[in-house]
Parts: sequence; structure tokens; C-alpha cells
Amino acid sequence: MEKFLMKFLVTKSHQKGFSLIEIVVALLILSISVITIYNLIISTSLSTQELEKKYLAKEVASNRLALINTIEKPLKPTSRKGEAMMGGFQWQWEESFTRNNNEQFLEYEILVKLENQEEYGFMILASIFLRAKQDFLEEDKESFAEKVYRSEEHTSELQ
Repeated sequence: MEKFLMKFLVTKSHQKGFSLIEIVVALLILSISVITIYNLIISTSLSTQELEKKYLAKEVASNRLALINTIEKPLKPTSRKGEAMMGGFQWQWEESFTRNNNEQFLEYEILVKLENQEEYGFMILASIFLRAKQDFLEEDKESFAEKVYRSEEHTSELQ
């Protein structure tokens, strides 16, 4: 028995390299690791693209909101549609304005989606104060009338 053990130990110590089973197990572990890392990279990339699209949709809606609060403030219930280019994508937006219980406010909804898609990527629901623009217009009329009156007085003084 001693001779067998000695022979086994001697031959085992003289072998160089790995056995076929060790190589197969190592390749299996390596391939599982590579596939896991690849799937992680793909899912991160897809998530990043989706977040970018949501961010761009939010920006389109924010631009529409800024225009509603400044230049394109509606004075009555209405609906509007349009398109905007943002981040290399064509976006479609829809706005709808409805009456609120209070006559001084209009409720509005802004919906934004990518062109040729059915789902909306972003939505804003809010109210807009109507009197502010009307009051501003009245102030402009009064200040314009005052300026005209002053210029007429100034012209008559020069003559």
C-alpha cells in the first residue's frame, strides 16, 4: 500500500497543467460572469435611454408651460396641438384648457409624446390665473393713454 501511495504521489507531482474538467469549470464560471456583466451593461444602457427621453419630454412640456405663462396665455377654454424638436427627436404635444369652478382660473393639461408613439411620455396638470393678463392689458391701455395724452400736451406746448 505504501508503494502505491508513493507511486501516486510521485506521478501526481510530476504532472503539469490543468485537467480537462478544471478547464471546463473555469470556462463555465468565466462565461457566466461575462454574460452577467453584458446583461448589466445592456440594461443600464436601456435605462439611460429611457431616462433621457423622459427628461426631453419634460423639457418640451416645460417649454410649453413657459410659453403659456408668458406669450400664449389663453383667455378661454381651448385645445391646441403642435410639434417640437428637442434632443434630435420630434415630439408631439397637446394642450387642453378647461374652466375651473373659479372664473379667474383655467385648468390646463399638457401631454407630450414622441412622434409615432401611442403612449405619452410626460404630462402636466395645473391651473392658470386669467385675471393677471387682463389686468396687465388694462394697465397697458391706461399707460398708453397717458403717454398719448402727455405727448399731445408736449406737442401743444411746443407750438
